Amino acid sequence: MIKVGSIVTIRPSEALKAAKLARMIGREAEIVEVLTSTDRLNKGYNVKLTEPYLGEELWFIPVESIGDDEEEGEDDDE
Repeated sequence: MIKVGSIVTIRPSEALKAAKLARMIGREAEIVEVLTSTDRLNKGYNVKLTEPYLGEELWFIPVESIGDDEEEGEDDDE
């Protein structure tokens, strides 16, 4: 489960491309705010990058572009 403090890897998605943030794919970040409630139109996360992008560390990343190492490990068990 992704929560505040989780370290994640930004993954490719159409939503990330539409936001013109495709260059962020593969970067690591820490979740600072979870914005995925059912009443939100644009679901995602506010993250702090481990290295700044365009001089900024804090970014909104769409939910489709966030993955964590725990989720990847779960698939390996099958």
